[in-house]
Amino acid sequence: MPFDQALRFASIWLASISFIGLTLGAGLPEWLAALTGAALIGALLRNAGGKFVERFATSALMSTTGCNLLVIVGFLGFWVDMLWVSGELLPAGIHFLMILMIIKLFNLTRRRDYLHLYAISLVAILASGSLTTELWYLPIFLLYLLAGVWTLLLFQLTKHPEEPSMLTMPVAMRPQPPASVSQVTPQLFWLANGLALTTFGLTLVIFFTIPRVGAGFYQKGFGENIRTSGFSETVNLGEIGPIKRDPSVVMRVELSDGPPHEASRLYLRGVAFDQYDGKAWTNRLNYRRSVSEDAIGTFILRGSRSLTPLRLGETIRQKILLEPLDTPVLFAAPFIESVSGKFPSVQSDLTGSVYLPFPSSSRIEYSVLSRSNPVLPEDLGAEPSLYPESVIRHFLQIPAQSERIAALANEITHTQHTIYGKTTAIHSFLTHNFRYSLDAPLSEQDQPLEEFLFTRKTGYCEHYATAMVIMLRTIGIPARLVTGFLATEWNEYGNYYVVRQQDAHAWVEVHLPHSGWITMDPTPPSIESVGNGSPAWYALGRMLDTIRLQWGRFFVQYSAADQLAVVQELKAGSTSARNRALDSMSALFIPLMAMFVEMTDYASKGAIQPLVEVLGLVLIGLALLLWVGIRRPWAKGAVSKKTTRDERVITQLYGRMIGHLARKGIAKLAEMPPLEFVRFTQERWNDAGSAVASITELYCRVRFGQIPPTREELLLAEDRLRDLMALNRP
Repeated sequence: MPFDQALRFASIWLASISFIGLTLGAGLPEWLAALTGAALIGALLRNAGGKFVERFATSALMSTTGCNLLVIVGFLGFWVDMLWVSGELLPAGIHFLMILMIIKLFNLTRRRDYLHLYAISLVAILASGSLTTELWYLPIFLLYLLAGVWTLLLFQLTKHPEEPSMLTMPVAMRPQPPASVSQVTPQLFWLANGLALTTFGLTLVIFFTIPRVGAGFYQKGFGENIRTSGFSETVNLGEIGPIKRDPSVVMRVELSDGPPHEASRLYLRGVAFDQYDGKAWTNRLNYRRSVSEDAIGTFILRGSRSLTPLRLGETIRQKILLEPLDTPVLFAAPFIESVSGKFPSVQSDLTGSVYLPFPSSSRIEYSVLSRSNPVLPEDLGAEPSLYPESVIRHFLQIPAQSERIAALANEITHTQHTIYGKTTAIHSFLTHNFRYSLDAPLSEQDQPLEEFLFTRKTGYCEHYATAMVIMLRTIGIPARLVTGFLATEWNEYGNYYVVRQQDAHAWVEVHLPHSGWITMDPTPPSIESVGNGSPAWYALGRMLDTIRLQWGRFFVQYSAADQLAVVQELKAGSTSARNRALDSMSALFIPLMAMFVEMTDYASKGAIQPLVEVLGLVLIGLALLLWVGIRRPWAKGAVSKKTTRDERVITQLYGRMIGHLARKGIAKLAEMPPLEFVRFTQERWNDAGSAVASITELYCRVRFGQIPPTREELLLAEDRLRDLMALNRP
């Protein structure tokens, strides 16, 4: 491929990669993404050649004045977009950037136009990198780096004086550089790729030398936080239901003490509510106080602030990676004793809920120490219940229309004589006599709770939790409703829970006189949440999620503290630093090995169907890559080794002819096509015209027409060159 054509391909490739990255990261409007994609495809077809395409491309070119007018119109559109359409500077700027790319793709005529396209592509790839922290950006960046190295090399190799229309004329008519460097050779191919690999290595060194700074104009982006429900100060009955159909990941929870217990369920507490008016829950204990900081970044929650006695249950140590949500709540297993993270401050209310001062616009990571409350033996006896006045005042409130509910509660618990016995009786009644469903329009009813208990007898977690709390309160047992997430999806490759929007949950906390607040969940298992997919596909999804987590930890969240730790280990000794590097690399490849082991287990147990599905797709992909590598469908035809050798011979003969004529005072200008040079030579040296025309005709036929010469034609060309060199110019 000639250098000029290769430069054009590389430039369009560079623009295409930056466009793909920006589309994935920013979510361009459909019309703008389609228009830009069409412009890129048109530019590629124009460069591929063909008379019709060349004729259409030439007619589509605009004058400099027309191009400038389009830029002015686009700039006016940028202001309209920023002030009235998008309403923000960043999305409007990105839309204007794509408009500039489209204009420039239709007017690549001068070298400065290429420089403009490179600048637009660079800004686009930087913008896409600042708008996402996802793993897909890594291959996009690597492709952009490779295309950038090729583009810069080709841009320098084609550096010569040019006329405005040179880069738009057909390939066969473009002026050629010296014959020795007229094409992309294998040596140049490996040189460019080697430079790209070296550049990537230097990029990694710079990446880990300079830590990421979580500030700047691009830090927030213009995307919205994940919308949640049930974590504000007021929650209407039925709000959690719609988000339980959303599979978006909201957090990942690692347990420092190992894998989960047999039940494999982890409650992640969010907000507790004390007042119910028949349709909505309200948190009236929402006054937030700043939590004391015991050490830098470690905040200690005192038991007195959450109305909870001394906790004696097991401890749960968690490391939580929380996606940006539209709530300032910090989620963790009940009940939180300490929180550690890079937070300016942490707040807590009187129900034990923990908050940041404001919702975070980026992913945050924090560690939590929680301790559960076990049921003490004192609460299993039949002694009278004695509750603090503050507990009675806040957690025994019931709405006015609950007489039927009180009668039902008394009927269920009349045979029980202890608080704990009555609590378990109501819990068992709700669990075994009702059906779970997300298709229960109870929020539209005037009395949704009574409709749930006495008519429909179907609902989801909010209805079960509300029913249990109100039934307990009608018989004098303090209780409250809690919203959060119920984690059940354990990722065995990374040893952490994956928590999704659909895991949003509501449950009950019952106050026992001696044990304090006890977690109870009256919601029966959900049949709707059972998946029907292949186990191998689920395993593959968990493996990819593990790789995304390691990407976020080792790349996205690499900070000055991580950099300092690496420097300290380098000072301590090379062995420690090497072990740390090996551990980091193994963390990325362990999921792949675990996936392979699990698939082997499936095959050994006879469950070969999932294995066949995955391996079948892998084999199809490898076969497609092999076919593309062998057939090279983008090439017009395979060129034999003999043709390549003959082309090299005629190219050398043509180069020697050009050099000899230059020494005779007839120099070929860089912008002069070969056939025009023949006429130029005949006008100035008529005796040499016949030899020059013969050699040039054979050169053009082999070089551009891909027609292999015969042995006789090559010998004749050599004879003509000798005759030319024997002539003396008068």
